[in-house]
Amino acid sequence: MQLPRKEAAMRVVSLSLVAAAVLMGSGVQAASTYTKIDFAECETLETYEDGGADLRCPGLDGLDVFVSEGDARMDVDYGMKGENFETFSAFNNIGETVEWLSDARGVPQAAIIRYLISVDGREAQALVVSRINTESQDGCVIGVVDAGLEQANGMARGIGAMAPTFDCSIDPVVIAPGASELVQGFTGVNQPPSD
Repeated sequence: MQLPRKEAAMRVVSLSLVAAAVLMGSGVQAASTYTKIDFAECETLETYEDGGADLRCPGLDGLDVFVSEGDARMDVDYGMKGENFETFSAFNNIGETVEWLSDARGVPQAAIIRYLISVDGREAQALVVSRINTESQDGCVIGVVDAGLEQANGMARGIGAMAPTFDCSIDPVVIAPGASELVQGFTGVNQPPSD
């Protein structure tokens, strides 16, 4: 179900305000924990004729990281493998570090990974923020931040704070303002409203 453009934009604004309130007003910041993806430790779930593959890699405290590659593009899911392939239209790869964002109870809610994007001699990097997929909640990409922007890490964490209230079935992906064309080329389940 797609929201009308105006309603989608208003929902993004209200979610952003919730994230800001959580980060600034609560006095309790989400805790960050870091893990590395070691492809030598990943289990191959499926391989494809074009050379792509689906992998399951160890993550944080029993939460797996699912990495899918196809047509020189990557998709990453956390907790459980998602059904949708969310990535950038340009060729890309991922960094090896995952930042897990946990709530005040220590429960991981979101994860951030760096994408390395390259096409026709142009390059960019993006921090992709995803809601963790569990049996009780769908996971999806909730936001994308151009890693070249000032305070990119803080913006990505702020978007991550929206994870508990983000509805993957209707809420559009948040593309942080100032993103380059390559970073704006994200193709997720819920595209951001166009201007």
